[in-house]
Amino acid sequence: MAKDPLKKEINRASQLKSEKGDVKKSVTLFDIDYAMMSYLEDVALPTLEDGNGDVIKIPVIYGNSERWIGARRQGIYRDSKGKIQLPLMMIRRTSIAKNDSIPVFNRHVSYAAYSKYNKNNRYDKFSILGNQKPSYEIYKITMPDYVEITYECMAWTNFIEQLNTIIESVTFAADEYWGDKAKFKFLTTISDYNVVNEVGEGTERINRVEFSLTVKAYLLPEKFDGEDTTKKTFSTKRVVVSTEVDVTGNGRLEGMLTTPSPYYDNKDLIDFLSLNNSKIVSGSPITIFSNIKLIKAPATLAAVISSGLIVGDDSYDIKVYINGTRYYHNTHFSVTITSNSLTINFNEVNLGFLVDNADEIAITGKFIDL
Repeated sequence: MAKDPLKKEINRASQLKSEKGDVKKSVTLFDIDYAMMSYLEDVALPTLEDGNGDVIKIPVIYGNSERWIGARRQGIYRDSKGKIQLPLMMIRRTSIAKNDSIPVFNRHVSYAAYSKYNKNNRYDKFSILGNQKPSYEIYKITMPDYVEITYECMAWTNFIEQLNTIIESVTFAADEYWGDKAKFKFLTTISDYNVVNEVGEGTERINRVEFSLTVKAYLLPEKFDGEDTTKKTFSTKRVVVSTEVDVTGNGRLEGMLTTPSPYYDNKDLIDFLSLNNSKIVSGSPITIFSNIKLIKAPATLAAVISSGLIVGDDSYDIKVYINGTRYYHNTHFSVTITSNSLTINFNEVNLGFLVDNADEIAITGKFIDL
């Protein structure tokens, strides 16, 4: 079947199931509005006491066009039944501008957020047998656009003392990051206050304060150009190294490696250099290290291991220490090597002291524990 050149090819590896609890994939104007309103109502605004000693929580409502114009025209806000609502705060968004102090040079750059635990990391013995490492969830998040958003706020109270309390509390909360602890936070500052004291209809006294909020925020749409701006991936759980073999011939020897590996060309040398162990036993004139196997040095290194053990034509990279001080083969001791042990016979005359069980004998180098 012919492929449609205008249709993007689907990569099944990137089609990951979104689960409940995944990170939010966008930051919208609604998120910023909600952060400001919830922080004002839950944190910044104080609780007031009326004349009867009851505690009153100041509600915060969003000032859509009808509410805001009606409140500005009448100087107060009334509910659907015409009752004056006191105390009350109304907020509305008035302007959005680019924040040039934090420019975004490349919107195609993303940063990674890691979630180190997921249900695929549950402990089992098969992961140990298979030498599998924990798999981390990675969220690649596109760099957002930084903006400055301005809000206008109006608050009404019955008494001047209550209005003063609002101004004091909001001023103390300014120049901080406003928002929900578990969601988004944005740096918020407050400009000058405009206090208005009026006598409403009948004997109702109205005290109002007006001020502006300047919020340094960021915006990130959920999708751009048909692709998610937040992409979920997983880290590598296991790396499998394999070699491809060409068995078709094609003018070459059958079985020739199409991707030769430097490791296999120098396997003995690399394995020898990567090995380094240590072992400690109590001292005696004849000290035996049992259940170990010494690894012979490859021919390419045998000539340069002059400070190790040389037995016959075989060279071993093994160093011997007594109480942390190194001593040397043939000068201070002789050795006997079997398939599963190393016996050190110390020359106490050359050492200048006797070796007993109070001494600590250590060996380091190229050997493995059996």
